[in-house]
Parts: sequence; C-alpha cells; structure tokens
Amino acid sequence: MLSLSHVFMLGMPTSAVTLPAFLQTQAQSPLRPLDHSQGYQFDPLLHLPGISPYFDALGFGLEHKAPPGCNVTAASYIIRHGAIYANDAEYEEYIKPFLWKLEKHRQGWSGPLAFMEKWQSPILEDRLEQLTPSGAVDAKAVGKHLLQRYPDLVPQTKRILADKKSRTFDTAQNLIKAFPQEDDIEIVRITENTNGSMESLIPHKSCKNFSKKPGDKEKKQVIDLYGASVAHRLSPWTPFKLEPNDVVGFQMLCGYESAIKGERSPICAQFTDSEWMAYEYAWDLKYAYMVGPLNPLSPYLGFPWLQAQSELFAHIEKHDTPGDGWPDQQRFFLGFTHREVPPFIATALGLFNSSSNAAEQFPTDHINWTRAWKMSDLIPFLGHVGMEMMTCERGAVHSDGPGTFVRFIANTAPRPIPDCQDGPGASCSFEAFGKLIGKGAESHKDFHKVCDGKGCADGSCL
Repeated sequence: MLSLSHVFMLGMPTSAVTLPAFLQTQAQSPLRPLDHSQGYQFDPLLHLPGISPYFDALGFGLEHKAPPGCNVTAASYIIRHGAIYANDAEYEEYIKPFLWKLEKHRQGWSGPLAFMEKWQSPILEDRLEQLTPSGAVDAKAVGKHLLQRYPDLVPQTKRILADKKSRTFDTAQNLIKAFPQEDDIEIVRITENTNGSMESLIPHKSCKNFSKKPGDKEKKQVIDLYGASVAHRLSPWTPFKLEPNDVVGFQMLCGYESAIKGERSPICAQFTDSEWMAYEYAWDLKYAYMVGPLNPLSPYLGFPWLQAQSELFAHIEKHDTPGDGWPDQQRFFLGFTHREVPPFIATALGLFNSSSNAAEQFPTDHINWTRAWKMSDLIPFLGHVGMEMMTCERGAVHSDGPGTFVRFIANTAPRPIPDCQDGPGASCSFEAFGKLIGKGAESHKDFHKVCDGKGCADGSCL
C-alpha cells in the first residue's frame, strides 16, 4: 500500500486532470450515451468538509421526487447556516498564521503562485462568523429549491426555529425570502432549553461533556504527513518554507474565498487532486471522532431531533394537526443550526456508515478510500438533513398498501436508513420507523446522564 506521502508526490495539478474517453463500438453504445467519465475534471470545492459553498449531493441515484404512487404529506429539515467569513477557531489556528507570513513575504512568489504577490484575503476579521452576502444569496436559492420540492407544504409554513447566533438567524431570514408567505413567518430564536428545544436543535450546546477536541491528534498526524509533501512540492515558488499548518490554511482559503465571493478562488487550482483528497480525509477523520461514529456521544446528540420529528409526524398522522403549539395547517418544518448537528443525526441513523466496520476505520498513515463517512456531502454551508412523511398507494417489499412511509434527505439526495428499507424508493414504513426511533430513543434516553455526568466525555459511563 502506498503511503500518504508517496500518493501526494505522484499527484497531478487539478487543472490538468482529465480522463481519456472510453473506446466504444457501435454494439456497445447505449441508445442515449451519457458522458459520465469523458472529460472529467476534479473539483476541489466538492471535497472541503465544512467550508465549501453549498452543492447538491449525488446520493445513491434514487429519484429525488417522491416515488411513483407516493405523495409527501409532511417534511422537516434541519439546516446548517450559510457561508460565513471564517470559523473563528479555524481562522486562528490555520488561516491567520498563514496570512501573517504572507504579509511578511509579499515578494518572491513565482511560477503558478506568482499571483499571491498581489492577492488579498477576502476574510473580514471583525466579521468572522457572520453570514456573507453570497451566503445570503445561496440561502435564498436553497429556499427556492424547497418551495419547488414541496409546493403544497411550504406556503403553509408559519413558524420556523433558529438558535440565537446571528449567522443562523440571518440564514433563516434569507432562506424564507423565496417563500410567498415570507412576511407571515415567525422565526423563533431558541435561547434556552424550553421543552427540549435546544436538545433537538443544538444538542451539543446542552451537553457539558461534548468537546471539539476529539480527533485533533489523529488529524494532526495526517496533516503533518501530507503537508510536508505539499510544502516540498510548492517550495520552488514560495518565498518562505510552508509548514503543514500553513498548507491547511492555504487550502482553506480556497473554500472560504469561493464561499465569500461566490466564485471559484484561484487558490483552488494550486493543489493536486490527491492533495485535496488528503485534506478531505484529514477532516473526515476529525469529524468522525468529534461528531460521528467514533464518538460514543454522537447518537445521544442525534436522537433528540429524530424523536421530536417522529412525535411531530405521529401527531399529524393521528390527529391531522402538528400539535405542541405549531400552527394547525403547518406541515413543513425548519430548524437552523450549526455544522455539528447533521452529523449527529446521520450517525444516529447510520446514514453515512459503511456496511463493514473494518472499512469504517480511520488510519493515519494512508487514506481509507472506501469509507462511507464523507462529510463534504453533508456539511457544506447550508448542508441539511430532511425527513419526509409520505403516503403511498402500496409498499415496496410485499406490494401491500396503501401506507405511510418515511425517508431521509441529505442535501437534496435521498439516503436510505440501513436498518429499514421496506418502503417505495428504499423508504421505511412509518410503523417500522416508529419502532426504530423508539428503540434508539430508549437506548439513548440518558441524555443528561452522559452529558452532565463525570467521566462520560470519553464514553466510559455509557
């Protein structure tokens, strides 16, 4: 097996990456040939977990519309805020030190990096975690997509939730600009844990034992390994020696500049595709330990939202009203949150888990290319998880029906629940889903014990 450093030294610049067209005989040509591989070009912006402009995920190829014979009768989404100028922790650790060195060494950049002599950072240090203008535009675009996807549900929405941070509230304000009833929508800011609202919308803020430190050591090992190789490759064109953290800061500027300006940063083309894949792997590893399957707290932090939405849908199914203070006619629900929460939910359901535990491990000396845990597809800016309730003419496994089913959406793409796919389009029957959530909620009911108890941060009390 090639080591990370060997892989990176063999990389080709992203601007030059193409694949040759496949040879096809007339007998092999499909009726309507599709160029899935021909002319392929690597796109770094699809491999930046947590810091890329929004994009729709590919998923597994399931149709985005409701399966034939099905109608979506209710939907609930939890959405990460839109593009910000920079995350403060990432800025302090990676970007700011690089920018400081850049200002000290403005002269001496050459070759493909010559543009850095005049390049200016678009990050406004006094507005780090505020929504950018392009983030506001993207939020409205996602709102337009949701309206097109649920034309009968969205116009009845009267109340949505957002946490107290300005970036989530501003995202909510801009997203609903695409809704015809914008002026009639109340944005409820969640500032305290009333009726468990914080535990479902921002569960990590209600969990004393949650920490952002897990995975730091492992991530550093990967960064140190591939960063040294990148620094060596770029050394002929840089006026100072890049340290591994400088490489990460440099790469982050590709994502943030693209998100801030709404156009691709010239920095994106300066790294090879394998270098970008190493960046992606380092952060996937970090998120796996911090908010994913390698953190025993993750399911506890994902189930409150799942249980709340399950109860909401069950009330609608039984009483034809959402209850719990929601407007009677509302069937579409939105909550605005932060990057940690969609992975919690995905982990609780296993939406990004591999079928093999061995393949889900995260070595630090090479990339696990077969991993299913790829957070670029879940937490770009405006990344979201959606839960749909559908009424269908018949089921999928036994062709019985009619019935009610549930399916999950991640960035517009349906993602089947590994433990329940008995409905049309790999959805889950509402009865089976209720049992699944009930079992999970029972297994993870000790939210406050694991979140507030001593010794629980490492999972020792679970």
